[in-house]
Amino acid sequence: MLKRIVCLIGAALGGVTLSQAPEYTQQYTQRLAGAVDELTTIIDQFDADAARFGLTRQEGLERYQASADGFLSERGISMQAVFERHARLTTQLTDLRQAPAGTQLFEMARYFDTEVGAAALEDFEPAVPLTVVGLAYVIVGLALGFAVFWVLASLLGAPFRRRRSRVKISRAGRT
Repeated sequence: MLKRIVCLIGAALGGVTLSQAPEYTQQYTQRLAGAVDELTTIIDQFDADAARFGLTRQEGLERYQASADGFLSERGISMQAVFERHARLTTQLTDLRQAPAGTQLFEMARYFDTEVGAAALEDFEPAVPLTVVGLAYVIVGLALGFAVFWVLASLLGAPFRRRRSRVKISRAGRT
């Protein structure tokens, strides 16, 4: 009886926890889109500044890198990192938006960006899932929670189980 109660509590915890996956994925996607938008603004400004001097993006970067001034040289390295991060985050955002319903969590895990993920988690607010995908996550969470707690209760309870004694009936006493 106690084992069933523990397993039902585990199922509830699993359902509640996993039900938040679609909401976290959505909030992560919003953060990711904001990061891409901000990086796009920085890149557009760099490209406009380079164009004002008749340079392409690559030529502007090369000017930074060729500079004897340490600050400018480091700034060129920083801008190259901005371009690479923008490309990486844009790819992830596109893949997240194109992923079939219910698979965004796995797509997010594939490219997970720790800065975006930490910021999304910092502001994360749980929500009640009202979609079919949210319901599916709840059901899977219930089943997983129940199964995990069943296994744990079985393993932890094994040393305390009573062994059934078998009564031996002798055939000698029968006539």
